[in-house]
Amino acid sequence: MSTGEEAAEAPLLPEEIRALATVYNTPSRAEVLLRSAGYPADALPYAPSTLWEYWEQVSLSLATGVMADGRRSILTRARERYPHHPVFRGAASVPEPRPPSGASEAGAGRLKVMVLGAEPARRGAVRAAAELREIQSAAADRLDVIPCPAATPGDLERIRRQRPDILHLACHGSHGALLLEDHEGEPHPLPAADLVETLRLAAEHYRHRLRALLLRSCDGEEIARLFTGVADVVIAHRGALDADCSTLFASAFYRELASRTDSPVTSEHLSATAHIAAQDVVNRAEFCRSLRTDLMVLPRTA
Repeated sequence: MSTGEEAAEAPLLPEEIRALATVYNTPSRAEVLLRSAGYPADALPYAPSTLWEYWEQVSLSLATGVMADGRRSILTRARERYPHHPVFRGAASVPEPRPPSGASEAGAGRLKVMVLGAEPARRGAVRAAAELREIQSAAADRLDVIPCPAATPGDLERIRRQRPDILHLACHGSHGALLLEDHEGEPHPLPAADLVETLRLAAEHYRHRLRALLLRSCDGEEIARLFTGVADVVIAHRGALDADCSTLFASAFYRELASRTDSPVTSEHLSATAHIAAQDVVNRAEFCRSLRTDLMVLPRTA
């Protein structure tokens, strides 16, 4: 989907994902194909639970412009190896779909949500991929979701390029830092102060203001207030945060947000949406009661 600055890139179609997951049925085989097609090594999926999820992550990355003409390049390489495969044979010759005339303008008014998720090795699951799926499902066609799975520090420059309205961070927090990933999938602590400075510079030099920052990590109270100077609303959680409850909250929050796109999205609206989403989750799952009692919604400070 176009961000307004880059041309939209085509994702893989469901039948193409199915075919690739069947033929390139191990991560190593899939990586050989992707690298031969020019797919960047630092964007390869990390620790997917199934081959379908592996190729789904590739498709999401293609849609956000990880490489030019990516779908065609991948399918062309697959067709060279399997020239008689019905999906590869037909799909590689089809022109890349582009948004219809006026589509980018129509989407320009929608809120853009960038989801940075990280699950570094040996640090426990935060279910970042599941949270991303729930956000995309809840957004439907009313919010523009910019996925950034297995996020590394290098992905932070995408904030300047894509300029989201909402930055959603699904990752571990530890001792004043957020745990992103390095290129080996190992933990890379990013001091929260460095992310704040990154956002401050984006605001100063690109005149880009975050409407909201969602910090979906444990012990969010340690760093949440640092972000109140760079976002209109900061939504975080005190103490331990259950990964399944966080996923439910994300689904409820963006479903509620998407349902009210006919009215201006103000700081008060975003704050109310957070409280509504927390209560909706508690209504369905009693074990997630801390989502409401430990919810933090902080307004912007000067």
